[in-house]
Amino acid sequence: MLGSYIPLLVMLVLASLLGIGMVGASFFLGPKRVTTYKSSPYECGMTPVGDARERFPVQFYLIAMLFIIFDIETIFLYPWAVTFRMPGNTQAYKFFLLGEMGVFVLILFVGYFYILGKKVLDWSADQEKIIESEDLSILKPRPSIRFGNEDSGPVKLSPKVTENEKVTAFSSGNK
Repeated sequence: MLGSYIPLLVMLVLASLLGIGMVGASFFLGPKRVTTYKSSPYECGMTPVGDARERFPVQFYLIAMLFIIFDIETIFLYPWAVTFRMPGNTQAYKFFLLGEMGVFVLILFVGYFYILGKKVLDWSADQEKIIESEDLSILKPRPSIRFGNEDSGPVKLSPKVTENEKVTAFSSGNK
């Protein structure tokens, strides 16, 4: 009986070893050139502004929980589809399964329209509060991010490269 779980165990061990091996190989074989840009925090291409311990609005957590709830509920559709397509099910049983799934989807839609009615997904009220607040520093444009290669000049795409034109990748050129 436990012998049927051996392929699963082998797959888990091999997947774990592959993941650990890839992370370890990139750690040991990867370049280790530390720059100020690589050491700085990265937030989706934007310069970090403010404190990292800033409070999030409750609405952020509500939407995250709603996503998880609706995502998990859609997972229940797969076993239903497998059971619905099983050979040997009578027409009456298939109609029963179809009715049960209809009730399930109806409950999902009721919950969805309830959160739409409560305006949980509407962020415009929070945007108006930010604009009306006294601290308008949030709305100021942020400085552009510099990577160190902006002053290298135009890129030459000629197939021949002479000794004078050789420039290492991401260098700032001849200054």
